[in-house]
Amino acid sequence: MRASDVAIEEGESLVRLTIAEALSAHGRREEAAAAIAAAKVALLARAEKLRDPIWRERFLRDVPDNARALDLARRWLDG
Repeated sequence: MRASDVAIEEGESLVRLTIAEALSAHGRREEAAAAIAAAKVALLARAEKLRDPIWRERFLRDVPDNARALDLARRWLDG
């Protein structure tokens, strides 16, 4: 079993964000970008489970780890 195969619910964004930042700090930029891309996909998938768009937006914007992961994904992946 690989770490990426483990389902993480509570604190998922923080765990994935930490992995991406650790990889980046060690010069493993491509792996870090892949990790933050996976974090973004997982986070958006979790957000989609929230039916109410207001709650979905709050989940993405107001939970600090979620907002930070999305910000990092924007900076690293979108330019």
